[in-house]
Parts: sequence; structure tokens; C-alpha cells
Amino acid sequence: MPMATIEILGWGDFVGGTGWDAHAKSELRKRLRSGLDAPLHEIKRLVRQIHARELVSLHHVREEAVLGVTQILRITGAEMRVTLDDSNDERLFKKWPKR
Repeated sequence: MPMATIEILGWGDFVGGTGWDAHAKSELRKRLRSGLDAPLHEIKRLVRQIHARELVSLHHVREEAVLGVTQILRITGAEMRVTLDDSNDERLFKKWPKR
């Protein structure tokens, strides 16, 4: 199964303006639980680090979760880089809006 790594490189301003604004931390926790192939204690640690706006790397992000995880991170102000295990796999972003 293709996986990805999402690296948080820095933090900008909270974007806001979405339905997740009031519950961004719980939405992040939910998306990481379903999207990362990692033990629960590791996911909880990552959520705390992200909430504290630390620079972290999310390894073993499931293919179907990349878009959802990057969306919630972007809303919270994360500047990130996504590295795909299979760089030819465009299916990860097939729902991504074209600019």
C-alpha cells in the first residue's frame, strides 16, 4: 500500500473560515487516527506536538488520508512538504482542486 510522509516545515497564521475552526484539534486527532499507520500513543504525541506548533514529520500516512490530513494541517497554519513513497502515484491528490 502506498504511503506518504508529511513534514511540517514551519507555521504561519491560522487560516480559519471553516467548519473545523472550533474543533481543529479534535478533527486533527480524528484524521491522524484514521490516516496514520502508527500506535495510538504515537498519534497522541504527534497531536500534542502539532497543537504546540512544533516542527514534526508524520510518517506512514495512508494513501487515502493524505488529502484530509494536509487539509486540516493547512487550516491550522502548517507549511508542509509531502513526500510520496511512489512518486508516480497521482491518485493521492486526484481530488485536489486545480489552480
